[in-house]
Amino acid sequence: MSDKYGELDFSVPPSQRHGVAVKGELAANMSRMLPDFPKLISDALEELHIVIRRFFTETTNRSANVVGNHAFNDLDSFIDCLFSGDGRSAARASRSLFEHLVNYCEVMSSPEAAERYMEHKGVTADLLGNLTHGLRYLRGNDHKQERSRLAKLKRESLRPLRAALSRFGASFRRDWSSRNLYQRASAHGYESHYDTYRLLSQVTHGSCGGVLGSHTAIAGHTVHRTGPSLELAVLSYLEGFTFFRAFAGEVGTRQRIETRELIESIDALLNYWPTYRQALTSIDAMIWPESPPPGPVAIMAMYPNGRARWFFWEPALNRMKPAYAPEGSERMEERFRRHIQEGNIEIPPNMEGRPITSSVSGVQVTPKEGSSWFTASGILTPGAKPAAPWLASE
Repeated sequence: MSDKYGELDFSVPPSQRHGVAVKGELAANMSRMLPDFPKLISDALEELHIVIRRFFTETTNRSANVVGNHAFNDLDSFIDCLFSGDGRSAARASRSLFEHLVNYCEVMSSPEAAERYMEHKGVTADLLGNLTHGLRYLRGNDHKQERSRLAKLKRESLRPLRAALSRFGASFRRDWSSRNLYQRASAHGYESHYDTYRLLSQVTHGSCGGVLGSHTAIAGHTVHRTGPSLELAVLSYLEGFTFFRAFAGEVGTRQRIETRELIESIDALLNYWPTYRQALTSIDAMIWPESPPPGPVAIMAMYPNGRARWFFWEPALNRMKPAYAPEGSERMEERFRRHIQEGNIEIPPNMEGRPITSSVSGVQVTPKEGSSWFTASGILTPGAKPAAPWLASE
């Protein structure tokens, strides 16, 4: 753990320390409140193993094989996200599981769709061949080999790509299918899930609503949170397992691969959703701060010898870093010296060489590169913290 968290009081929930939390706390609370979740996942993965082995052994439709590769791998990522509460990544994986469900039905229903799906790999190869910006970071043989590899990839993709575009049209570059996702979903009876797909897509597309679970209003102020979105994890849990359950059902129906026990294990997970929901909702309430967290503050420190130094203070952590003096610092420092010399500050008797400090509103400072965090009490004037509205309760 970074030394910047050294002043946090871990005996109280994050809501009482400006919403600052560490991942270990989240994991510990999820483990405590979801004791049956690992066993339910383990049971599902045991059944999934058998289905995966049969799927790749018995599936003769190459396009379906590739779609299955996507689906099984995204399910694995999806489960990891649910364990960690990473709702944003879970939303993306859940969204993808819907696409894999629809695409599997499409390529299994139409030989033409299956062919188009496979031919689209030429578009992928062409895009990879154009991905040359990484060459600037390579030197010597590594640069030469990567440049040759990309050139060969580009060269070899040219003929099949031209053939595919000639056959399927220019729009083939944008999408492998002749129908959009909604049309494909409707054709296979899954149009009722399309709005859920659109909702989950807001995370991927960076829409305003995509910050669900990491953005709220507290006491009339907008608060943004970085880290796991537990609200999105709750939503994605239900939808992702619902989509994959349907995928497993389609595999069982279309390929006669026994998926009944896998579906039953997913049903058990879906029945556990209210417990998962309650746990993460409770944890979420303990993470959001009770009041808007304070922003960073520029601190000017005036030492007994008249020298001034600047610091970056993070009050939510009660930690500081040395900072570069801001533009116009000489004028601010001189005014502060005069203010002290004129006796406008009552200097405590226990200074012991410490500086007189002042917060400077409307000024931003940049921490010095490579500097370490240290306890704010090592700089701030004892018993005379810089006056600021959000310190009124201290």
